[in-house]
Amino acid sequence: MPLLARAEAIEVLVIDHQRHAGHGQEPGADIARHLAHHGAQVEVRSLSSRGEDVGHLLLSQAAAFGADLVVMGAYGHSHLSEWVFGGVTRTVLREAGVPVLMSR
Repeated sequence: MPLLARAEAIEVLVIDHQRHAGHGQEPGADIARHLAHHGAQVEVRSLSSRGEDVGHLLLSQAAAFGADLVVMGAYGHSHLSEWVFGGVTRTVLREAGVPVLMSR
């Protein structure tokens, strides 16, 4: 948290929130409030992948933002699903041009 609280700016990027239940009425708002409570300057952006690879979309948005660090959660799907469709976690770990802090 001390690292994030000292960041010049933080962007919480929510991609395809409508595909996943349980994020509340304003996906990203809870984490943004938590970070802001610790002094971080936070902006929440919500995007639709429109069929684009989510890992590549995340990395392109991080580059456009000028991110020095990507912080993300990681979770897995079935082996068959990941083999057929790839995985966001795998894409980000393989192709990120900035450090990635990941929690599973």
